Formats: sequence, C-alpha cells, structure tokens
Amino acid sequence: MTVTLESRPSLSRSPTHVTKFHRWLVPIVTGAFLLRLLVLVLSHGERVSGDGYEWSKQANLNAAGHWFVSPFSLRPDALRPPGWALVLTVWAWLGQHSWFRQQLLASLVGTATVLVIALAARRIGGERAAIITAIVAAIYPGFWVYERALLSETLLLLGVSAMTLVTYRFWARPSTVGAAVLGVGTGLLALTRSEQILVAPLLVLPLIVGRRQIELRTRGIWLALAAVCVIVVILPWTIFNLGRFQKPVFLSNGFGAAAATGNCEQTYYGPEIGYGTLRCLPLFVKGDQSVQDGEDAHIALHYAEGHLSRLPLVVFAREGRTFGFWNPAQQTEIDASWMGTWIGVTRVEMVSYWLLVLPAVGGLVVLRRRGVIVYPLIAFVLTTVVAVAPAIGDPRYRAAADVPLVLLASIGVDGFIGWRRRSRRQPDPDPLTEPEDLVPVP
Repeated sequence: MTVTLESRPSLSRSPTHVTKFHRWLVPIVTGAFLLRLLVLVLSHGERVSGDGYEWSKQANLNAAGHWFVSPFSLRPDALRPPGWALVLTVWAWLGQHSWFRQQLLASLVGTATVLVIALAARRIGGERAAIITAIVAAIYPGFWVYERALLSETLLLLGVSAMTLVTYRFWARPSTVGAAVLGVGTGLLALTRSEQILVAPLLVLPLIVGRRQIELRTRGIWLALAAVCVIVVILPWTIFNLGRFQKPVFLSNGFGAAAATGNCEQTYYGPEIGYGTLRCLPLFVKGDQSVQDGEDAHIALHYAEGHLSRLPLVVFAREGRTFGFWNPAQQTEIDASWMGTWIGVTRVEMVSYWLLVLPAVGGLVVLRRRGVIVYPLIAFVLTTVVAVAPAIGDPRYRAAADVPLVLLASIGVDGFIGWRRRSRRQPDPDPLTEPEDLVPVP
C-alpha cells in the first residue's frame, strides 16, 4: 500500500537535466576517493590503535574461524555490535588482512557516503544543494578521519545518510514497504553502533504516527511492521550470543565499561572532566563480559549517585567535548593520541566542524521556510545527546549528528546563493538549480 501526500508532483527531469547533474556528481565523488587515498598514502607509517586496532584484529580472527573473540584474551567478546567487524571480515575472506587494505575498504565506504548523502540532499533541498553537499562531504575531515583509524563511525556515516534518504522518501510517499525499510535501516544502524537503537523511538515512531492523513489502523500496522523488522535484523546476533555469556546480550556488553570510565574522580574533577579513562575501571574482573558489564554499570551509577551535585557540570562537559565547545584544544590532543594520528588532523577536523555550524543554522531556517520537515535530521543529533550523557564525551560520538550537520550547512549555503541571485534579480540560468522532490509539510 502506497499513499502519496506531496502537495505537488515531483519536477520532471529531461535527459539533459539528469546528464548535467551526474556530470557534476561523478567527478566530485571521484575526487572524494582520491582525497581519501592521498590521506592513506601520507599516513601510511602511522599505527592503527585504540578501537580501530581491535576492529581489525577481530575481523581477521573471524575470517580464521574464531568468531567474535577478544583479540587479547580470545574469550567471547561482544563489547561492540558486529556490523563493522562483519564488513571487515568479508574483506579479510578475500585476503585483505593488512591495515592499509582495510583502510582502503574504509575509504570506499566513505566515498559511498559522499554519494548517498548527496542523493539525500537532492531529495530534501534540490540538485544544487546536492552538489554542494557532495563537495562538503568529500572534503570534511569529520567524515574521512575515521577511515584511516578503522573505526565503526565509517560505516555509521553511510548508514545514517541512507536512513535519511529513506526517511524523506517515506514522508513523501508513505507505504508498507517504506515502513519495513525504516525498520530494517534502524536495525542495521543499531548493529553498527548500539546507541542508534534510539532511532526507533526518536525517528521511526513519530515519523509513522505523525502521518495523520493515514488512517490510524494503517499507521498501527506500519509501526508494528517496522518494530518486527528491527527485531528480525538484530535477532541473529542476539541468538548467537545466548550460549556465549551468562546474561543475555541484545546488542553489546560495552555500556557498563563506557559508563564506568566516565563516572569516577578523574572525570568529575580536574582537567579530564567530561571524558573517560581506563583508570576508572575496577582492577578485578567478575565473571564474563555480560556479568562485568552489569558490575561496571553498577559502579558508575553508585559513583554518580554519590556526586549528584557535580553531575550537571559533568554532563555539560560531556556534551561539550562531543559538540566542540568544552576544552577543544585538549580534546584534539587526546583524540590524536589514541587514534595514532597527527594532531593537525584532529585540529582541522574541529575547526571544520565549527565552520559548518552557522550555515547549518541557516539551513534549518531555509527548510522551515520551504515547508520541509526538519525533525528527522534533529533526531540523529538527539541520539548523540542522549548516548553521551551517561558515559563519556568525545567528538567521534558526534558522527551520527555530522550527517545532518553537513546536509543543513549545504542547504544553508544553497539558500544564501539563491537569495543573492534573487536580490540581483538574476534568474537561475541552469536547471541544475531547480529543487527536486522537496518534501513539504502536509
């Protein structure tokens, strides 16, 4: 069942129009890959460390038949959901085991992100906005910095871009298939980073329930279908873990450790406030990962309850470290250290992020004036805010929010260009500038 709720039909595109759009997009996407390849070549001597090292090692172990065991102890491991490890595992099956070859795959995923986010921008803001988005996504360090480090944020950026695209398609043409796709997309995001399960209540639920032009019974069916699809996608991972741990593991065993590293004296007082440190973890391990996860969460909660007066400032610092307004100079040093990269890279990433904030605000204004819904974009920012609050703050946890940031900033620039041309009374001479498939508020 498909229901079209657009207030006007999509603008038709002549063959020339399509050809011209792709003539812009193809070289930009190609340039994005070449830039990423240059980054890999220049950083070839840098060591992969932190989580990226574990992702790489786990993928190689998976390919050798040792499925999801700790790279250090070879005991069952589910500290993180399996999405990124499975992608790297397929690559390892093809004989690609080295860091450089895994980084090359990450660069290909990052290049795909540039293409998909441009398609999302095309639907939301038109083709000129899509071209601007592709350029920004191609060069923005907040997108490619994770690829060299082999972090799961590489896959998350692609997933959020794709989810944004299907979200706006559903809003324009809600359907049963669309609801199922939303559920599958949510499940895949959760298998990439566990906090993305929040997309279900923060995005999918209001998206389906908010279609008031659709009868209530149909909306209820769609919502149930989306929920079933989320469960079906996640269920194989959950079943796989049933016999490996003492307690049930639905997505990961990582929350307790993250909370414990962010709730102790070092992160409530002193220069590391709002961040996390392994010094906060208990010295002795109790049981397997699932048991220890609960123990770590209990320790974190106990410490937070004992320091409630300090908690508001700590949470503010966590959000500040994530969104770039709390001690950014120190944070860039920390990130460069654990990622094993040059500090100039993390500093350029931070400055680039700041430069996008103001035009992103303009993008919000542009979309509202055009009657295009913005809460699907804000939902990904909220997932970051909620996920960071109880644990630790770090710019890498902002990755999901960086997708709407790039989209909104590009739409803001596009709106400024259009305003300047209108103020000069010069009509756009090129059909490339015509917005297509805008999604109005019914």
